[in-house]
Amino acid sequence: MRFQSKTGEISETQYAPIRLPSDFPVSGVDVNIRGEIPPIPPHIHDCFELGYCYSGEGLFLVEDKILPFRAGDAAIINHREVHVMVSSPGGKTNWSFLNLDPAALLAGYVTEREERLETASFCGNRFPNVISEAEYPELVQPVREIIETRVREPAGFSSEIRSLVWLLLVRLHRAFHFETQSSPPPGVSRLMPALHHIARHIDRPVEIPRLAALCSTSESNFRKLFHRSFGCAPKVYLGRMRLKSAAVMLETGSLPVLEIALRCGYQSLSNFNRQFHACYGVSPSAFRAARKS
Repeated sequence: MRFQSKTGEISETQYAPIRLPSDFPVSGVDVNIRGEIPPIPPHIHDCFELGYCYSGEGLFLVEDKILPFRAGDAAIINHREVHVMVSSPGGKTNWSFLNLDPAALLAGYVTEREERLETASFCGNRFPNVISEAEYPELVQPVREIIETRVREPAGFSSEIRSLVWLLLVRLHRAFHFETQSSPPPGVSRLMPALHHIARHIDRPVEIPRLAALCSTSESNFRKLFHRSFGCAPKVYLGRMRLKSAAVMLETGSLPVLEIALRCGYQSLSNFNRQFHACYGVSPSAFRAARKS
């Protein structure tokens, strides 16, 4: 999907097909150090994607979800959701990703009627996509092992990866057992260029004309589309994103509270403290102390 703004600038939600080997449908590992390379635009794949975060923190935007991440987390994204990853303001992140086709990979090893080969239900508002190591170590461990085994390729690595993928699917269905999710609101994919812009410039005010142009629509239609998709105005969405980004930085880093507030777009510490307390019920300093105790 390709959008051209009124100013002639091209903004894209990319369909990024992955060509997987037929005999072993697992891609190579993509090492991604974000903050040192140009940001990757919103995109969607035609197969399953696994990722592991080795360092840093930031936000994953997956359709209409804002998902904080930190070192030690895993990402699990299927073929149905547009997504993009953004590092925390001023920070760098180190991720490794790979793509695979679980059903094709396990064909002949697991019966075709096995329900746990299904991956289409791992999406929607009830599926978190970013999996916390603290909450789900039994899911994060096989994701990391799959990626690192693919990198090292020791003797028997293909059998090991098949075993790990099957283990991951069994555990995913145990942890998140629900019916196949319905598709997100249709406007979300069209709004992804605007969401990406907001996330990359989290310290700046919302500029509706700029965001509408990125999505190749009028300002009035952009506001309607945004509210229909997210149930709020762009300014409110930006506020949520700022607070989630600040919470991750407070929990994982050592920057002073004032520095975090400024990086996340707050012009005064008092305003940041007030907004943070309204969302989390405690001050930023108390939040940090509780998470690190």
